[in-house]
Amino acid sequence: MSQTLNKGHDIQTDRGEVINDLVSGCLCLALALGLAGVHFSQAGRLHDDFARDPGPALLPLILLAALGLAGGGLTLRGWFGLKKSTATSNQSSLMSLWPAALAVALMCAFLPLRHILGAALALCLIGATLAVLAGRSDHVPWFFTAVFGGAIGLILYALFHFGLSVPL
Repeated sequence: MSQTLNKGHDIQTDRGEVINDLVSGCLCLALALGLAGVHFSQAGRLHDDFARDPGPALLPLILLAALGLAGGGLTLRGWFGLKKSTATSNQSSLMSLWPAALAVALMCAFLPLRHILGAALALCLIGATLAVLAGRSDHVPWFFTAVFGGAIGLILYALFHFGLSVPL
């Protein structure tokens, strides 16, 4: 959310930036919580006691903490910005939270969809839906946005599956 005002300063633009902060923060928090659940449910060397030298076992914890802190900060910034915005009523403020709720629900749907459709198709579908959700106020055709989001999902799948050899 930019603090600088320009000639085209507009309350609707400010509200969109606040909603973007809220959606991004909720996605980061959901991702951090989901990854933390997966990480701590696994057994293995990452959870062994290495005393004063944790080695690479500390990296996932640092990354989870950073993602959680960033998500918490963005969520709080978006929430307080939403409260400060000049909404006509509380009903319109609550209705503007639906993109954030839908985005979090989509992220939570990845694991069930992965078992039903496979990881590549699930990432493609969720990427396309998130891209359409994020670009709903732009003047770009929704089909182009969906194709672009789906392609990003497939690129992420290829990166992890083929490039990093991570089983999805």
